[in-house]
Amino acid sequence: MTPSKQHAFIKKVKDITIGSTIALSLFGPAVLLQSCSSNQNDDGDYEEVEVYKKGVKTYISETSKGVFKITKEIETDADSSVAYVTYLDGKQDTLSPRAVKALIDQDVARHPQHIGQSSSLSNALLYGGMGYFLGKTLSPSYSNYRPDLSSNGFSSNSTPKDTTNRHRYHSGSSLWRRYYVSQQVYNSSQQVHHSINTSRTTFSRPLGGRSGFFRSSSHGGFHG
Repeated sequence: MTPSKQHAFIKKVKDITIGSTIALSLFGPAVLLQSCSSNQNDDGDYEEVEVYKKGVKTYISETSKGVFKITKEIETDADSSVAYVTYLDGKQDTLSPRAVKALIDQDVARHPQHIGQSSSLSNALLYGGMGYFLGKTLSPSYSNYRPDLSSNGFSSNSTPKDTTNRHRYHSGSSLWRRYYVSQQVYNSSQQVHHSINTSRTTFSRPLGGRSGFFRSSSHGGFHG
């Protein structure tokens, strides 16, 4: 069995070819998030994966009818990421990352004109720590709405409709702060986002289910 990283979310990045491996023992469960095409079964073929060890616990409250605000975000292990939602009537929901993704994706598909323009629950999730975490792992397309998810600040496949929202977001205007109860909560959340980003490690492992060890780089790059 191929070893995997404890308390981590794993994303396949690309396939690479190398001649040997460095033995690095990695233990515990992990979640394979995203795959790309393979060059099949050459004994020298390895796939490169990104491992995110840090995630977020997001607390959201419905402050008035249909208006949702992030009240707190704290750093946690990636596989403990969760969103806690409290509604006006006192009802509470606990949403896993995949449940959050499903909610956001449904709203994007059904009401694309509302993205970044309303105070809905899905927008609070998208523009908060959970959206950041998902954009780094399960849903890279969220960079269309969040320029902080792409290396250069803008996604190559963003549409003209996205441009205004992305510019306003990037400038730290009301679009970005709309979903937090206070500037203090917003500022604290940025530290959580930073921790998620810097927790990334890049590994390579054998393709085709072959046994072997990862090669690793703590800064997200591959060293041959």
